[in-house]
Amino acid sequence: MNDDFQLAGAGRSLPPIKVTILPQDALVAERDPRLGPLEIELPGEACLGPGPTSARFAVVDYDADLDEVFAPAEPLANGQGFKGIRRGRLDHVFRQVNVWGVLGRTLAMLEDARVFGRRIPWATGKGRLLVLPHAGYWENAYYDRASGGLHFFYFESPSGRPIYTCLSHDIVTHELGHAVLDGLKPQYNELDGPETAGFHEYFGDAVALISAMSHRELMVAVAGRSQPDFANNPIAQIAAEFGRALSEGEYGSLARDYLRTATNQQTMADLAGSFEEHDYSEVLTGAFYDFLQAAYHRRLATRLAGGRRRPNGGDRVGALISAANLTGRMMFRALDYCPPVAVGYLDYARAVLRADETAYPGEPGFRELAAGIFERRGICRSRAELEERERIANRDLRGLDFDALSASRSDAYDFLDRNRAILRIPALANLEVVAVYRTKKVSANDYRPPQEIVLEFVWAEDLVLKGAAYGDLSGATMPLWCGGTLVFNRDGNLLHYVLKADDRRRRRAFLDYVAYLVRNRMIGLDDGEKGIGARALGANRMLGRMVAGRLHIQRSPAFRHAGRN
Repeated sequence: MNDDFQLAGAGRSLPPIKVTILPQDALVAERDPRLGPLEIELPGEACLGPGPTSARFAVVDYDADLDEVFAPAEPLANGQGFKGIRRGRLDHVFRQVNVWGVLGRTLAMLEDARVFGRRIPWATGKGRLLVLPHAGYWENAYYDRASGGLHFFYFESPSGRPIYTCLSHDIVTHELGHAVLDGLKPQYNELDGPETAGFHEYFGDAVALISAMSHRELMVAVAGRSQPDFANNPIAQIAAEFGRALSEGEYGSLARDYLRTATNQQTMADLAGSFEEHDYSEVLTGAFYDFLQAAYHRRLATRLAGGRRRPNGGDRVGALISAANLTGRMMFRALDYCPPVAVGYLDYARAVLRADETAYPGEPGFRELAAGIFERRGICRSRAELEERERIANRDLRGLDFDALSASRSDAYDFLDRNRAILRIPALANLEVVAVYRTKKVSANDYRPPQEIVLEFVWAEDLVLKGAAYGDLSGATMPLWCGGTLVFNRDGNLLHYVLKADDRRRRRAFLDYVAYLVRNRMIGLDDGEKGIGARALGANRMLGRMVAGRLHIQRSPAFRHAGRN
């Protein structure tokens, strides 16, 4: 082990690490001093090194354009902070520590027992995610599975202001959201249509929103003095500084001081004929924000139930914090109840309601709020459609040895194989068990919902692209991914089952999507450029990769946000 690392001995407690971060971005901090640099505490690390480097993240300050590695932030001898930090966006070390601190705090929030209740893996299979705070000169930031890293760039706005994406709390947490989703549901990286692609963008925005709202200082700024203006506040306006720079000139055409907003009225009906994933993401991001507002008003009404007519700042801030916690709990926990492939918005809406019903069977009120929002957004045609799900009882399952199937993937496969008929898995499908895991979740009042044991499996059905609509891809074989998720409690009772099967509608939608990509020249074969600093400026928005004779379509990481700010 390098002597530069600070190691905590076995008999030594781990004191918290104090770091300074920006809870929004530099522009927001200049506008409102209450949202300037903020000292936070992170859990102590058994092994803390230069970079910073910790158990889950390694900051590597390599600039590909300059081909230079900058000196890393150095931990204090006691492991409780870092040396030589000068507060301010122009200080290199501050930017290194800021991005590391924001990432660490947000990941801990997501892994907390009140949200996912388990350790989130990285899709690379490695323990640490690489973080490049100054990857090069570009108006961009992205997560890339191939390099196992988060790439943050810098540029100069037309007015001469230096913009560092690693200082934008919203951008940093949005990109972390892509990495988290890729770790939890790696097959969502295989694009089969705009809803799965849009879900990635929604999830990044949702992580950014909830992470921002975890800062009490921001909640006080939004709701402390008056009723919160949900249409115009630092929560809803995502990436203010980056958006301002784009609006100034040649980098874009935004007539606003933010990159995206959570306030929109987009419905599924508005998307007829569209394949643009950012348009699709707005439906779910808008639904998420709708629910936050509705939950706030209900929480505030509960606080005023004693007879007071006018809420004070403490009431408003408390209600907003409570609503944010509730929204994060419901919307994120649902991921464990989603199919492992090709998630659709109706799949997700059903998962939101079912996961909450399992954990809080006696509290239907907020599920009713969510159902109404999903219906207004056109995600479902009726409330009844949200209730449709696979209903399988334990007595229908053969050889249900719960201890065995939850202990290994091979035993889980044997269970699935014996129950193909009842689970509606084709007899010839070559199954792969992709995950078996347990959760340890609690509620806000420390009530422990049933411990969940989740089993996920997938298989691929081959499709052959035929005809001029597919251009040079005609004749290629592509996988249509299918799969399912089973959720048991620790007593072995089946709580939930969802299956994404092969059918004519899915095949037609998938082929139409591929034809759209070809028609708009959005897809090309992988050029092989990978690794730290790789960004392929001339690459396509979508990359096709040949794997074992099959063509797989994935988003080009560096161009995930291309074509739409």
